Amino acid sequence: MDIKDETSKSETKRLQAQKLEELEELYDFSGEQEETPTVNSDLTKEELAEVEFYAQLKCGVMVVTGEPGAGKDTFMFFLLWKLKTLFKDFRVLLDRKPRLLFGEYIPFDEEILMDEFKNLSDRYRSGKSDLKHDFARFSQKKEIINQIVNHWIENNDDLFYNAAIGLTEFWRYFRNREPHNPVNKAVSPLLKRYRHHHLLIIGTTPDIDELDIKACLRRVTHEVRSSQTNRKGMHVYTIYRRRQFSKGSVIETASPPITLYIDALAPRKRLGGKCLYDLFNSFETGEVVPRIKFKA
Repeated sequence: MDIKDETSKSETKRLQAQKLEELEELYDFSGEQEETPTVNSDLTKEELAEVEFYAQLKCGVMVVTGEPGAGKDTFMFFLLWKLKTLFKDFRVLLDRKPRLLFGEYIPFDEEILMDEFKNLSDRYRSGKSDLKHDFARFSQKKEIINQIVNHWIENNDDLFYNAAIGLTEFWRYFRNREPHNPVNKAVSPLLKRYRHHHLLIIGTTPDIDELDIKACLRRVTHEVRSSQTNRKGMHVYTIYRRRQFSKGSVIETASPPITLYIDALAPRKRLGGKCLYDLFNSFETGEVVPRIKFKA
């Protein structure tokens, strides 16, 4: 073999090795550290001890599942209240009005979602002014609709940064039999951007298989399985970290699940002696649940 050929091959290998080293340096994340969340100044020692645990649950797409009465809403309102209590300037958006004890929240309703989409009816006149009809009628205009949605989200960046969105009956937004639901189209981009916004999107549904795979399921980071014990007010929650979706809602996890036992009837000092059921209008207390209404 020619000496020049050997030299050329050797030089090629050297250059390849050099490029690999450069790539390894480029993609070396060992020096990176996650952003340290800022906590509220009035926390007790017990609450300060909880910060590290709840910090891992303040970002992602979380679905809470379970039979009626298992405590799905209890967990969602508890977690959102806890995050708001622990972390500074953490805002909560809700599609269901809580009780006064919950504290400040931002209504997450159709007015907020659709504010920037009303021009859709003007652009694509269908003979009807109903926005839902226009979304369904012009669902093939995906690129234009996505541009409008993305424009709205970008202009409301601050609303979703360091925040959580609580959605009751999650299937209403991502039902697999209604892929062109206008609310689905509006919320879906948020699922893709949760890391960028440091956003938690949490919703409740009895059956996870009701959710659309493309729009929702493949974005889910956590599933919380709820169950009620024989003791009234005591709920068990098993939190799975979803790594990959398979058929039949099989969960693959990188680590063992976390189990939480929560007594929703226990008086809590932070709530002035009230219990978790007092945070929202619970069926447990026999109250009628007022919802934020969506337009027909």
